[in-house]
Amino acid sequence: MLPKPLRFLHPYLHFTGLLLMIAGLPFSMLLMSLSQFFVGGNWILEGNFGEKWQRFKSNKSAIALCSIFLMLLPPLLWSNDLNEALKLMRLNLPFLIFPFVLGSIKPLQPSWYKLLIRLFVLSVFLAVITCASIGLPRWMNGELTDIRNISLFISHIRFSLLIAFAILLILWMLIKKPFKFLPYEKLFHSIMGLTLLSFLFILQSLNGIIILFVVGGIWLLIEIRKRFSLPATLAIYSLPVIVLGMSIFFAGKAWQNYFTPNEIYSKPLPKFTALNNPYEHSFGMIENGHYVDAFLCKDEVRSAWGSRSKLSVDSTDGKGHPVFTTLVRYLNSKGLTKDQQGVLALSEKDVRYIENGTANVNYTGLLGIRMRFYQLLYELDFQKRGGTNASGHSLMMKLEFWKNGLVLIKKHPVVGFGTGDVPSAFRDQYKETASWLTPQWWMTSHNQFIYIAVATGIPGLILFLYLFFYPAIRSKAFKYLPFTLFFSIAFLSMFTEDMLTTQAGVSFVAFFYAFFLFVRPLENDSASEKSGSSSEFAS
Repeated sequence: MLPKPLRFLHPYLHFTGLLLMIAGLPFSMLLMSLSQFFVGGNWILEGNFGEKWQRFKSNKSAIALCSIFLMLLPPLLWSNDLNEALKLMRLNLPFLIFPFVLGSIKPLQPSWYKLLIRLFVLSVFLAVITCASIGLPRWMNGELTDIRNISLFISHIRFSLLIAFAILLILWMLIKKPFKFLPYEKLFHSIMGLTLLSFLFILQSLNGIIILFVVGGIWLLIEIRKRFSLPATLAIYSLPVIVLGMSIFFAGKAWQNYFTPNEIYSKPLPKFTALNNPYEHSFGMIENGHYVDAFLCKDEVRSAWGSRSKLSVDSTDGKGHPVFTTLVRYLNSKGLTKDQQGVLALSEKDVRYIENGTANVNYTGLLGIRMRFYQLLYELDFQKRGGTNASGHSLMMKLEFWKNGLVLIKKHPVVGFGTGDVPSAFRDQYKETASWLTPQWWMTSHNQFIYIAVATGIPGLILFLYLFFYPAIRSKAFKYLPFTLFFSIAFLSMFTEDMLTTQAGVSFVAFFYAFFLFVRPLENDSASEKSGSSSEFAS
């Protein structure tokens, strides 16, 4: 316990601990860890353990959130890989620390709480500016193998969720006006929101984009109905329908152009290159309207590439794919012949893209949605042509992850494989079924619910869902809009990601869950449970 003259520092130390997490989520794993030590350490130094324990015992929402961590303990008994089990337990410590500490002390002052929300938005904005300033020039110069690598500090998937949440918080602040903004502050927040939205598209994280538009779209439609007459509402509702229709139309046109052979193939094709070497013309795989294996002279491609790059044409590129295959696809995407003339027509930037594993010119630039769309077309065509090894293609890999995860659940439906044996169970399953995934892609489920069921069995999954929903329902937290937005993002993200197996994912979910339930100032301090009442969570 601090000396009496210094005890006034405890609220400031507590605020600093929360601030470390707010700043650390988009920037630093170290700050995320320090936040837990800071908050926990200050809790210990402050003393008053009896009062805190009584407050915690009466807070059933906090107990339920802590139980998400505790439910991982029993499966330790039948885990063979204790190192992996202890790693997972360590990663999920935020579910023990934040609900216990924040649920056992008084909420923050209103001004401090509001400041933390605004600082979170600012922190995400500064992280985006940093990534854009450093990462985008490297991508545009062809130095990065994947545009998603411009997320410099944490996984692009977790980063996209933070960006989506920050955008929704900005909309909440501008529409609901919980804070008193000066005109220039409204302008600044509007600029921040547009910047974050633009970067989210550049980052081409479909998870973040889809979740943002699903959650934000539903909320905005509800707000529109509240604010406008029925005819005006219907008119406004028609706009997204029109946009969706136009998107489908242009996607259909792009699909048609992608798979429709260029008019040059309706005419007799040349048999020889400019150097009088014979062409190969094969009409199997098509990209961007051009047959990949047409206008191909392998010998010229090989010799010409040697004059353009130090990377051997028979080696692998930055993504682990054969350089020759990547080179031929890239030439094809630009409408160039696959011969010496085509290779020499490549720019230095094109060469760097190929070396890094970019196989299509449409995968470059800053139009992230276009890139992801063309990648999806390639994956679908790959599957249609009977391709069996789609390693590196996210959609088909996730389907393979999910399929094998469901098989594992059927093998041990009651108790699962244990807290630490999920990775090894998946590896053994891939070996057993001779999965087309290459060993470097032998990952776990990329679905939090499948992961938990594999680890703890179906009863464990049911328990997890109960513990995850119970605090929000008991606290009537869904009446508070920022919590509803956060909860929707966290829950939806679990369908396509193992959110609770990474530090950034666990920290985001556990911290904000506890933050909105227990840190938010109460309107009625005499409430029996400090997680709030219906009036306290009114938006």
